Amino acid sequence: MGKLIDVLLNIINLKGDFMDIKGDTRIITRYVVLLVFSIILVININSIKVSANTNEALNNIDLNSSRYSLSDNVFENLFVALTGKIDGYEVKLDNKVIGYTSMEDNIASIKDLVLKKVIDEMNINEDSILSFEIGGNIDLQESRFDVGLLQTNDELANYIYKLSHEASSKIKLNVKYTSEENIKIQPNTIIIPSDSMYLGESKVEYGEIGLKKQVKEVTYENNKLIKTKVVSEEVIKEQVSKKIYRGTKNPYDYGVAFLSSPTRGGYMTSGYGERWNSFHKGIDIAGNTGDDALVAMDGEVIYAQYNDGGYGNLIIVKHEDNMVTYYGHLSDFYVKVGDKVKKGDIIGAIGSTGFSTGPHLHFELRVDNEPVDPTNYIVQ
Repeated sequence: MGKLIDVLLNIINLKGDFMDIKGDTRIITRYVVLLVFSIILVININSIKVSANTNEALNNIDLNSSRYSLSDNVFENLFVALTGKIDGYEVKLDNKVIGYTSMEDNIASIKDLVLKKVIDEMNINEDSILSFEIGGNIDLQESRFDVGLLQTNDELANYIYKLSHEASSKIKLNVKYTSEENIKIQPNTIIIPSDSMYLGESKVEYGEIGLKKQVKEVTYENNKLIKTKVVSEEVIKEQVSKKIYRGTKNPYDYGVAFLSSPTRGGYMTSGYGERWNSFHKGIDIAGNTGDDALVAMDGEVIYAQYNDGGYGNLIIVKHEDNMVTYYGHLSDFYVKVGDKVKKGDIIGAIGSTGFSTGPHLHFELRVDNEPVDPTNYIVQ
């Protein structure tokens, strides 16, 4: 009974100070009548033996809590105090109750609290937020329920955020915001012909990395990236191109040695020129089956297969200025047609395929499709 009296006195306080009312007898009379009415009502309720249920409800009600605040309507507050019930809204997800709130306007506050949790977890600048939506069939339905079921906005926000992290969740938290990033600009490469160097020779001037600021609109759903759109770019520092100077002078025209050895060691067993009543178009270098065959100059592989003309397994590499080199009698191929090769790369293995009397490498140099003596151009 004492608890109920305390609640009633709290209710009829009407957010004013009774002693501040000076001389207005009408207001004083209203207060007195209201107080008498409330006391009579309390006595009647107690006499019909509902006080047990009422006191149980009152013990669970804190009228000063953040879940419930006193209404300006005295009788609404009196109803809550006596019944433990409140008029509010059920928060539903796909027709399933997930919480209770007292005012429809609370949904906006709950949404803001959920957004703050997204911002904190993803470390997003709040000023960069473009939009935020809570997807899913979330509805409010008017209802009368126990006041003890009321939840704070923060409690509801926590629960909705927790649900969004479940694998089977139907709640989709969509946030779109702007993101700024400084991106490196890799240098372009410019090839510059140089008649001051021979074919196969080159000189490199390294460039400098540039920098640009890129602004993107990014969209996340439940903390997963689903869309990125670049909206602007601003160059902060220009890149400086890398320059490669490549020689254009044909060393063959100048009688300059420019080929590296096509084998590691070994010795020449047959030279270029007349041999056995025929013309030998290259040189033969002795070796063991499986020894490395090396490309003598930068180029591109244009042939890599068995040749019925006596070469056996043959690789042909095309070089600049209509020069090609042949590598015959191989036991294996390590390259294929279209491969780019550099001087000294291993392209195959020495063997004895085709017209051969033992393991060796047949090596040719041809200029404008005419064979020339390669020994004059192999760097010793």
